[in-house]
Amino acid sequence: MLEIRVHGLGGQGAVTLVTWVARAGYAQGLHVQASYFFAAERRGSPVKAFLRISEEAIFVRSQVYSPDLLLVMNRDQVPVALEEGISPDGRFLINGGEELAHRLASEYGRDVYSVDATGIAIDLGLEIDGMPMVNLPLFGAVARQSGAASLEVAMEVISPIADKTGRPEAYRSAVTRGFEEVTRATPT
Repeated sequence: MLEIRVHGLGGQGAVTLVTWVARAGYAQGLHVQASYFFAAERRGSPVKAFLRISEEAIFVRSQVYSPDLLLVMNRDQVPVALEEGISPDGRFLINGGEELAHRLASEYGRDVYSVDATGIAIDLGLEIDGMPMVNLPLFGAVARQSGAASLEVAMEVISPIADKTGRPEAYRSAVTRGFEEVTRATPT
């Protein structure tokens, strides 16, 4: 079973992101379970979203405490996210540039994968109420880093949503760039 935990802020689309990844897994015939936790339902509040993907039925119903993939959508949440746990071989994925990833890899003594989802969203003009839609590139990054879905399956999930926006190519480009632009930083 693959377990994923996402730390984000209200308005960044953590819950939507986990839903998309779950749909991608389900489209491939896998069992999925998505859930979330938030303190206050308002923009900027901490949000955690959880996802389990398995070839077998999933019976566990708890939060994800030791994920195989830990995604942090906002760099300020890194200490809390890592303190809450990650499996020893788990992948740590951050929304940020290579410089941040190298600093975190050295600070925490583990590989850090990164994608500049904020930069991608801004570059493509994808914002809602002034907030970059980081969940689109992060969907591509999570699909790749988790192995939950190929780029083609990710596109099948996002296309009906993208087609309703009037900016379908920007949505598809954001997911593609997130899938392709993940980099890895190792501890020095």
